[in-house]
Amino acid sequence: MPKVIRLTIIEMLLNYEIKLIRKWLEIGVDIMYFHTDMGTQNGLMISPAKFRKYIKPMFKKIFMICRNAGVHVYLSSDGRLLDIVDDLIECGVSAHNPQLRANTLDGICKFYKGKICIDLDLDRQTFPFCTPSDIEKMVKKAVEKLYLPEGGLMMKAEIFGTDVPLENIEVICQAIEKFCIGKR
Repeated sequence: MPKVIRLTIIEMLLNYEIKLIRKWLEIGVDIMYFHTDMGTQNGLMISPAKFRKYIKPMFKKIFMICRNAGVHVYLSSDGRLLDIVDDLIECGVSAHNPQLRANTLDGICKFYKGKICIDLDLDRQTFPFCTPSDIEKMVKKAVEKLYLPEGGLMMKAEIFGTDVPLENIEVICQAIEKFCIGKR
């Protein structure tokens, strides 16, 4: 009787991802970008324990293939992930884009600073409602709290739709230039 091999969905996804990663590594990339939305504004969509049981082993296999090949791993994931930042680092993530409002500046400082490259996702949902002064303060405070001379801080301000006043877009650019560019 033939032996039946059953793969879980996670194993199927893992096998597929590993094939893709190996193809990209053959090309000679410097960084691999992965995206998953695991968090809400208040926490993970699954418990940290279930993340560690089901997702972390898959992430570790995938990301360590990259890291062992000398390639950085950038993970994009929305939501509050403070409970698993150390797990992500252990899996091989070298850069992540924490959302400012979901993770708070203090949370990002505590769990990310000095451990992983931060690509800070400024609070785009407030851009339509902020004053230019609010935006400048947001950028300044983030740089003051998260900057390290050895590096590890990037910052982005995504604009979606037409509800963000042009003066706010202008002050975002000016504040990033004023507080970030000079720090290089």
